[in-house]
Amino acid sequence: MGGSVVVLSWLVDGAAEVFACHPELVWLLSVAGFASYGLYRALRLEFSWGTARVMQAVDSGDEVPVTLAAAILISTALTVLAGGSVGKEAAALQMGAGLGSAATRWVSHRMRPSVAPAAMAAALGAMLSAPAAGVVFVFEVLRRGPGSMLDALAPVATSLVAWGVTEAAGVRFLDATAAVLPALLPLGDATALSLAAGCCAGLLALMFCGALSAVHRALAALGAPVFALAVGGVATALLLGYADVLHYEELRCYCGTGAIQIESALAGSPVPWWAFAAKALLTVLTLAGGFKGGEIMPVLAVGACCGASVASGAGVVLGADAASLQPLLSAVTMVAFFASCTNCPLSALVLAVELFGCAVLPWAALACIPAFFLARSTSLYPTSLRSYP
Repeated sequence: MGGSVVVLSWLVDGAAEVFACHPELVWLLSVAGFASYGLYRALRLEFSWGTARVMQAVDSGDEVPVTLAAAILISTALTVLAGGSVGKEAAALQMGAGLGSAATRWVSHRMRPSVAPAAMAAALGAMLSAPAAGVVFVFEVLRRGPGSMLDALAPVATSLVAWGVTEAAGVRFLDATAAVLPALLPLGDATALSLAAGCCAGLLALMFCGALSAVHRALAALGAPVFALAVGGVATALLLGYADVLHYEELRCYCGTGAIQIESALAGSPVPWWAFAAKALLTVLTLAGGFKGGEIMPVLAVGACCGASVASGAGVVLGADAASLQPLLSAVTMVAFFASCTNCPLSALVLAVELFGCAVLPWAALACIPAFFLARSTSLYPTSLRSYP
């Protein structure tokens, strides 16, 4: 799994670099979608295969086609190449499920239920540079605990091995240091800011998931997937294609995976107050249109940019330097938004510790609590809306 994650990362990052040099490729976004559709048909795959359906298949023990790994790899790169706002992490989950499902043919009957979740944990943990978060996320999003020692140890082993491979290859999610509040900020203000960030993340998750679902239903009503791809691609192309003419070129920065926005927000660099809305809009248009790619990294980017906006507002209210507040608030809002969009708060907290260190844990927990309860009725993944058995 580590090797497949490395290939996915290199391919998608290369596609993003090409688009950055040639933004006019956005006019071909619909064509990229049609090419992906044709690839799925050529591989005899239903185009409806996405992360949510993969989760449901793994949960019910159904087979995930092994060809899905190649299809999502190429299709994600095509989407990013043409300016679509998608990420690599959920694509890695689909690759893991497909390859894991294929591997069940060569293992004993007793081990088969553990293979696909272990492969998914390995793929996500390696791509996020957070192996523990990958393990916790798979169990939490499927709403089931390990049924045996093998179920518990298999994801841990595969996730650590895959993470080691990506580390050796130099593939990392981001280069982030621990984000902490300035020492002079009172404890009460720090607590209030974390809670406020969590409330913002929860409310934003309700709007984001609601908009994504509504636009997806509207485009699906057009009939065949190619119609949704055409409308979503044309809408995005018109929005971005006239950026030079109408002088809002900055909007193009919010295409692709969102890694640039995450790193800028965490570094305390200036981030426009509307950045989270721009990234959310482009992500909704891309995913609702049926373009292939992951939703996790764009979600993290939206959350990080939202945290930067919260820091700007807090700086005005408290009379503090917004740039000094931004790293922590971007970090905690990012994980809180992830928790509320996926209904997986424990995974979000583990991710926060692995990415930013234990110092951020209390503030991340304070943000995740209101975010989770505000948005617990919605999720990008239907399996995480159930109660634990």
